[in-house]
Amino acid sequence: MIMAGTVAAAEKVTRFGPPNAAAQLVIWGSTDLDELRPAIEGFLAQKPNVAILYHDLQSTVLYEQIRAGAPPAPDLAISSAADLQIKLVNDGFARDHKLAKDITLPPWASWRSQAFGISVEPAVIVFHQSLAQLGPLPRSRADLIRMLVKHSALLDGRVATYDLELSGLGYLFANHDALYWTNYTTLMQLFGRAHARLSCCSGEMLNEIEKQTVLVGYNLLGSYALARKQRGAPIEIVLPDDYTLVLSRVALIPRTAKAPDLSGAFLNYLLSPEIQKRFANLERYDSAPVSAAHPIVLNPSLLVYLDPVKRAKFIKTWRSLIGAGAR
Repeated sequence: MIMAGTVAAAEKVTRFGPPNAAAQLVIWGSTDLDELRPAIEGFLAQKPNVAILYHDLQSTVLYEQIRAGAPPAPDLAISSAADLQIKLVNDGFARDHKLAKDITLPPWASWRSQAFGISVEPAVIVFHQSLAQLGPLPRSRADLIRMLVKHSALLDGRVATYDLELSGLGYLFANHDALYWTNYTTLMQLFGRAHARLSCCSGEMLNEIEKQTVLVGYNLLGSYALARKQRGAPIEIVLPDDYTLVLSRVALIPRTAKAPDLSGAFLNYLLSPEIQKRFANLERYDSAPVSAAHPIVLNPSLLVYLDPVKRAKFIKTWRSLIGAGAR
């Protein structure tokens, strides 16, 4: 049985499993439930006397509520904000977990036996299919710059990216872009001239692209875009061939978990070879070689991006680049 309800304005709760379950697993996540649903249902098929309560939260809210000890305490926390998850581990809010023997993770996808990357999430460029009439779609950021210059009238007000003041994920991606790509400032200036729409999240940008009010979305999460395309959305997904940032949704078991053994079992299930074929397979995207993938490593270097002084300075610079035209 599945029931859904709202316990707070920013939190949607979905229940899986029987109402009289012998055990209950509480998950807090910033992950699109459609992505996680098959894994939840597969796990419960093996454990029919278990119920799962999935609390859908924004990544920053999830982080703040775990730090504050807000009830009900989650047994597992899954977030796309890798830096915030590493901060929770670093500050003692997570507990150790021993992986099952058949699980092998890449070196960049875990830290301290407490933070575990459960997916491979490329940051992609999404185009409305109507742009194909202009010719081949951009395959790199340099190509995207050329498109913004050449078709400035068509794209005015119809490009979108993250609002770095609202999106922890967007802020993380932007920092890595600025680190790896010398023309990042040029792209942001062009977004400003195009009166870019600034958004909190990938889902919101995809909604606008589907409606054709936006034609280009930058640095969206690939899994969200792929799910939309598979449902028939008129979009094209490009993994840039200059480099593709790859993020992992990070799972941890909070120190205050009431059912740590059950959350550990579910975490092992998520990281099992069978489930990883779905969650960690870049080959399901057909637009860039795997060699272009640039993983964001789970380690304390991510904490640098959370320094309030550095964050304020970066966002001030970003605002000056993107200008008052963005909205």
